[in-house]
Amino acid sequence: MRRISVVFFIFLNLCVLQAQEYSDSISVNFFLLDECRISQNISGEINYVFETYNQNPFNFICYFPNLSSKPPKIKTFLENYKIKIPYKTDYFKTKTQFYGATVAPEVVVYDEKNQEVLYRGRIDNSFDKVGSRRRVVTSRDLRNALEAILKQEEIVEKETQAIGCYLNMIRD
Repeated sequence: MRRISVVFFIFLNLCVLQAQEYSDSISVNFFLLDECRISQNISGEINYVFETYNQNPFNFICYFPNLSSKPPKIKTFLENYKIKIPYKTDYFKTKTQFYGATVAPEVVVYDEKNQEVLYRGRIDNSFDKVGSRRRVVTSRDLRNALEAILKQEEIVEKETQAIGCYLNMIRD
């Protein structure tokens, strides 16, 4: 009986070690450009992700880092593509540099309490390069990351290459 208890205790500890601990405050940060065709084309997936995962522990926000993205143009973009996520401009590139975003669209999933980037990169693989859209999307990278967080599992692919319009890193 003692041997079974020891084996069960070791098994229980291994299961606990494999579980991932995420906080209850995860931000999902989209970096977008209103004039970027890829930002426009990915809006359906952005909307799906927001509608599906807009719950605890996730907080969604869109950042528009380029000075050319003025509030009236941003609002028109959000209305035209039915994106209901709150937005902010990031003209001084504070959030863009903090999260390491380089193109739009790009997403960074960040654990606010543990101060850790959990996922950075593309929303899905609908584009294999600029100007080349796939006929069939085969990887829903952001969905996969958010599902892993909800299940307290490790995110398999923590970073992917975002395809899109380059963010102007010079303070316009």
